[in-house]
Order: sequence, then structure tokens, then C-alpha cells
Amino acid sequence: MTSLNILIVIDEFETNYPRDQNYIIRYMLEKGNDVTVLTTKNTRFELYDRIFFPRASIVRAPTLIKIKKAKIFFGLDTFKALLCKYDVAHAFTFFTFSSILNALTRAQIKVIRSEIGPPNALNFRKALHIEPYRSLIYIYKSMYSYFTVYNIIERQSLKLLGFPDEYIVILPPMIDFYKYSSLTRAKYTDDTINIGVIARISPEKGIHRLIPIMKKLVVRIPNFYKKIKLLLAGRIDNYNYARRVLRELKRILGRSFVYMGEVALPYEFYRSVDIILIPSLTETGAITCLEAMAARKVVIASNIYPINLYIINGKNGFLFNMVSKATEVLVEIINESIDMQRVLNNASRYAMKHDYRYVCQKLERVYKYAT
Repeated sequence: MTSLNILIVIDEFETNYPRDQNYIIRYMLEKGNDVTVLTTKNTRFELYDRIFFPRASIVRAPTLIKIKKAKIFFGLDTFKALLCKYDVAHAFTFFTFSSILNALTRAQIKVIRSEIGPPNALNFRKALHIEPYRSLIYIYKSMYSYFTVYNIIERQSLKLLGFPDEYIVILPPMIDFYKYSSLTRAKYTDDTINIGVIARISPEKGIHRLIPIMKKLVVRIPNFYKKIKLLLAGRIDNYNYARRVLRELKRILGRSFVYMGEVALPYEFYRSVDIILIPSLTETGAITCLEAMAARKVVIASNIYPINLYIINGKNGFLFNMVSKATEVLVEIINESIDMQRVLNNASRYAMKHDYRYVCQKLERVYKYAT
């Protein structure tokens, strides 16, 4: 494939986090393409721009106004970037200001990522019934060439909204499989089992569900405080919620609970744990689940979309609806009542299919039509 001039437009480019758009940028740069990223100013992440993407041209524009979660950003550099001619312009995602900017670009092919979710999801209902979301859907159909979705369920949602099937591309969530598969746990002098949770500290991530799980586990596991540690990593999004939950976990677990705060890179976290617990009430891509599977960690997760598309209960991980079920599985794992090698082998084989090098090959074939 000949070298392409690619524009990526995204409201918030968090340079140091391993996310789909970051993997796409990395892959396209590795393939010798020119990549420009148009995004918002953020001093927190700008520090990492040159470290992680020295070959990309990253244009950060000031945010003019913020309406709820929507950032309206523009500046002179934005105007200059939009005037350039690109082979491909890729926006992230539906219902963001980026989708409008990207539609205005001079590009042969315009791609946009959907996070529309299943037909019963809020974003789908917005697209069907509420303005200005309905108008945005019309703009997408009129001005975009291809629409990427995470899975067949999202594909069905777009088809129900009238998007042509032949232009919908399934791009599952991506990980660097080979990086995560190398994260074996460091050798410790003690025999503790480390249960890890990595997520934003907010209600939708279900961090409060750890409280009843840990209460029951303390009772069920003899010598709990010598055997078990809970490691929680993630930035605080809701301070009142976080204060209540963290205080209660500390009260129950004492020194067996460690809040690590926000981790710039997740690798050391995965290296430090044996079991990953995902108590979320809602997820979009559920990338943590795939990272943990690749790192050969036992995954115990909420039985919600899209996690239940990745995990077959008892085969490559474990799903729970009630916190009592999560506790039961944890007890069985700690007591070595389950053939964990079989589960871990199955999880690793599944996660390999989400390696960004493999997934991006499909996107590369979409991009090539620009040449």
C-alpha cells in the first residue's frame, strides 16, 4: 500500500493511554503513513505527545465552550489543518464535535467510529428520537464513507438506523497482545493473592460493589489478611462517591487494601495482580477485560454488554450478575478448586484475536481505497 496522508480527529486525545485510536495511530505510523491528529488542548496529556508519537503531527486547539460532555474546540491551527487535503479523515466518535469537524475536511475517504451500542442503548434511542442527534445521523449518512463498530450488535443497530450494510466495518477493541502477554507477575517473598481492579472511581464502574464482595470474602477465607490484597487503580471522577467507597474498603480490609491512584500506564498494575475483578454496571469497549485476558489474569466480570461477548462463563473467564456469585468464584479460585490453566489458556487464545496489528489490517484495507 502506498503511503497515505491521514487525519485523526478526536475531542480528547489521551496520548499515554492504550486505546483504540492510539493503536490505530501507532499502526498507521509503523506502516510509514503520515498522521495528523486534531484534538483539544490538555496540558495533562500534551507532555506525552512527543514521547509516544514523535512522528505524528499533533494539533491541539483551545476549547471554546463545553456543553455537558461535548467540547467545542477551534483555533487558527484547526482552520489550517482542515484546509489540508487528506487521503483519509477518521473521526472518533458519534455525537462529538469531532464528527462535525471531520465531515468538513477535504478527504477522499471519511471514516467515523460509532459507539451507538445495542438497540436498547441510550445512544441508539437518541439517534432514533431526539434532536440534534437525529440530524447528526443524517449528516453521517450523507458525508461519511465508512462506519466502524465494535461488534455485530452495533452493526445491527446501524442497519436499523438506515446505514448501508456494505459500508459498516467491524473493528473490535484493540490491545497490544504481545506487550500484555509478557506481564507475568513479579516474584514476591510472600504468598499473597492480589485481586486487582482498574477503573475510573465512579458509580457506573461499580466500585461500590467491592464492599459487599470483600465483606463476604473476609469471612469466607481463613487468614484472609495474610493471604489476600485488593489493589485498586484509577482516577477519581466522583470525589464524594470515591471518599465514601475508599473509606469503607479501608475500614474492612485495613492494610490489605491499596489504592494506587491513577496509573499513567497500566503495565505494572497488571504485573502486580493475579485476579482482575470488573464490577462495572456499564461499559463501552471494556478494554480492561481484554488486557487482563492477554496478561493471563483470571477475569471475574459483570455479566453486561459487551463483556459477555468476550467471556464464555467458566471457559475463558467468569461472569456474575449478583455480588454473591463473584464471591463464590473468588473463593473457588483462592481454594484452587478450578482448573485455572485451562481457563487462562482459553483466555489468551481469545485475546490474541484483538491484537492491534491483526485488527488494523482490516482498517488498512478500508483506507487503501483512498489511493
